[in-house]
Amino acid sequence: MESESDTNSERMKAYDLSRTISLSDGIFAFALTLLVLSISVPQVSQVGSSGELWTALKSREGELMSYLISFAVIGSFWIRHHKFCGTLKAVDGPFLAINLVYLATVAFIPYPTQLLGDFQDSTAFAVYASAISISIIASVVLAEHSTRAGLLTSEPSAAERKADRIDGISVILGFVISIPLVLLAGDLWLGYLCWIIGPNFHYLLPGGGSGKH
Repeated sequence: MESESDTNSERMKAYDLSRTISLSDGIFAFALTLLVLSISVPQVSQVGSSGELWTALKSREGELMSYLISFAVIGSFWIRHHKFCGTLKAVDGPFLAINLVYLATVAFIPYPTQLLGDFQDSTAFAVYASAISISIIASVVLAEHSTRAGLLTSEPSAAERKADRIDGISVILGFVISIPLVLLAGDLWLGYLCWIIGPNFHYLLPGGGSGKH
């Protein structure tokens, strides 16, 4: 039979994990909600024609695109974090600290989103891509710590760990490489192309289509 202390310990672990997941979901929801503020309301006269309003709305295309990109990015971050938390059996002090750093980077994303939407230039792009890269790096560090500290319900195989690392590195490289590319070429679409190719690059490698992602 389990002793009372063991039972209390298990309850505390479950409580800590539940609180951590709740906080994480709240931050993700807050960041997703803030994104809409990156789309400014057109300023037209009250007696202006509908044509004026339509022209003003069309000028917000850059803001809308940066909003959609960020919503997709944060949404994919949440899906990965949600699946990852489902594999946890406990959390520890370092995990909580790293997770808070990761959540801080996620909560920051609405700011570079607004910069990219407002300016649509290489500098704003570099700031945005840097912010996303830092978020991904933080999530990779979190996953590595969880594996090394034995916080997962089941130990991943060597092949699964390798596949996950390649997956994470390919995504990071996609964003990191896009920064100098856009700064040198001045074409944002080249950077967006890197964002598409990066997360899928590991599928081009031998055996890249297999494993856990």
